[in-house]
Amino acid sequence: MVINTVLIIKTNNNKGNKMKNITKILFVAITSLSLMFSAKAGELTVNGTAKATYNATSGQQKDNGIGITNELTFTASGEMDNGYTWSYSMALDPTTTGDSAASPSNTQPGAALNDDTSVTLGMNDMGTLKICVSTCGNNKKYAFDASAYTKASDTGLSEGIVYPADEGGYATIQYHTPELPFGTTASIAHGNQKVDGQSGNAQASSGDSASFYSLTTKPVDGLTLSASYYEKNDYDNGTDDSGDQGEEGGAYGVKYSAGNVTVGYGKSFKAPESTVITAGGTTAEYYENTGISVGYAVNDDLSVSYTTETGEVNYQTSTTTNYDIEMDSIQIAYSLGGATLSIARTDYENIGYANGADATDTIIAMTFAF
Repeated sequence: MVINTVLIIKTNNNKGNKMKNITKILFVAITSLSLMFSAKAGELTVNGTAKATYNATSGQQKDNGIGITNELTFTASGEMDNGYTWSYSMALDPTTTGDSAASPSNTQPGAALNDDTSVTLGMNDMGTLKICVSTCGNNKKYAFDASAYTKASDTGLSEGIVYPADEGGYATIQYHTPELPFGTTASIAHGNQKVDGQSGNAQASSGDSASFYSLTTKPVDGLTLSASYYEKNDYDNGTDDSGDQGEEGGAYGVKYSAGNVTVGYGKSFKAPESTVITAGGTTAEYYENTGISVGYAVNDDLSVSYTTETGEVNYQTSTTTNYDIEMDSIQIAYSLGGATLSIARTDYENIGYANGADATDTIIAMTFAF
C-alpha cells in the first residue's frame, strides 16, 4: 500500500508573524513526509471502560443519580519501511445531551458519537507529529493531582471553576520532542476551531485559533515538574475582537513520589477575552486556581487520597466583591482484579463564585476496564 501524505495549513489570524514562526517549526518536522512511503499492514485493537455510578448530593434539590458510562477506543497501528511508526485512534463516546425528538436528523441522548480522533506519526529521534480533533490535550491544570479516583472537579457536581483551555477543544497539529535529558519532553501545537468527528475535507469553523506550548521534566527520581501555556489568536474578520485583553492562560504543577506517598502542588490561570474595561462591573480580569493533593497507596490494591482546590476570580475593578470556590475531596479506590470500586466525598463552597452556594457530593463507582 502506498501512502501519500499532504499537509495544508491555513491561518486566518492577524498575529501573522507568530503563526509563521510556528508554521515553520512544524514544517521542518514534517518535510520528511513529502515522499511516498511503503507501509506494512497495521493491527487493529479495541479497548475501553465501563463504569456504573451512584451519586448523592446534599445542598441541592436533586434526586440521587444512577448511571452507566462507557467508552470504546479503536486503535490501529503499523510500521513503515523507513522505521517510522503510525497509529490511528478513534473513540465512540455516548453523548449526555441531544434532541429526544423522533427525527432521523436529530442526535438522540445516549447515541455513540465519533470523537477524540487522532493520527500519530512516530519519527524516532526526530520526535512525534500528531493531528488531533477533540483530543491530545496537554494542559497541566491537573498536573498536581494525586487523587485515588478522579479529579475533585469531576466527581459529578459542576462546581463552576474556570480553567485554562487546552488542545482538546480544537482541531490541532502538534509536534512533540523525543525524550531529552532529565526525562524532559516538550510540545508545540496550532489549533483551529472544529466540529466533533470533523471529516478529512472539513473547513475550519470561523473563530479564533490558538497556540499551545507544554513542558514536562523529571530532574530527579520521583519528582515531576510540568507547565503549559496557551494564547488565542484573534480571528481576522476586520475587527479587534479582543479589545483591551486577549485570552491567554496556563498552568504549572509539581508532583513528588516517595515510596507509597505522592504529594502535589499546582496553579492554573486564565485571562478571558475582554472587549472593554468595565468600571464598576463584574467582568472578570483573570481566574486563578490553586491545588494541593496527597495520595497514599496502602497496598497494591488499596489507595486513599485527600485533595483541596481553590478557584479565585479577580474582577476588573478592585471594589467588586469576590467569593472563592473551595473544594475538599476524600477518596478511596480498591482494586478487585478486573474491576475497581471507588468512593469519593467532596465538599464544595461558593459554587459558581456565588456566596453561600454550598453542597456535598458523594459518588460510588464501579469501573471495569477491557
